[in-house]
Amino acid sequence: MSILKSINQLKREVNMVKLFKKAQTATEYMIILAVIIIIALIVVGVMGGIPGLGGSTRGRASSAYWQTSDVGITAFAVTAASPNVYNVKVRNNLRDTITINTFKVSTSGSGAATNDLISAVSFVLAPGETSTITNSSGGATVCSTAGDSFSINVEISYTDDETGATYTFTGSGTKLEGVCAAS
Repeated sequence: MSILKSINQLKREVNMVKLFKKAQTATEYMIILAVIIIIALIVVGVMGGIPGLGGSTRGRASSAYWQTSDVGITAFAVTAASPNVYNVKVRNNLRDTITINTFKVSTSGSGAATNDLISAVSFVLAPGETSTITNSSGGATVCSTAGDSFSINVEISYTDDETGATYTFTGSGTKLEGVCAAS
């Protein structure tokens, strides 16, 4: 009878060890899953997927894109005055001299109905040269209060003076983003 008791006790101990191993495996799985979820949330937050988080990253990415585009925007400000006043510094990042024909912004979509013409005065930019456009908006209000953020589409029409070809550059969907300045 004592041998039978010993065998039963040994079986119970083996079952307990198996149960503890299952519990340890489940705990390890839960910890790994929690770490993956935390990393995913951090990545989404940094990329701007959570409102209120990551907006500065999006703004820096927009600024970096526009500074290095064919017709670069190296500095910009939109005042919260009525009408809005745009101060935009553009640079020719191409190897040939260009003539800027028009500079337009829009708050949504593309097309003449939503565009706000900032400059219709043609001016020439040599390679690497910078010029400032300052103008009041005539249509869409981008900034109503200083400190608000804005996100606008940009459309720049320019002519390559070497070839005579005219191009319209829209930033391939990358919006110009920033914070409204005080008037």
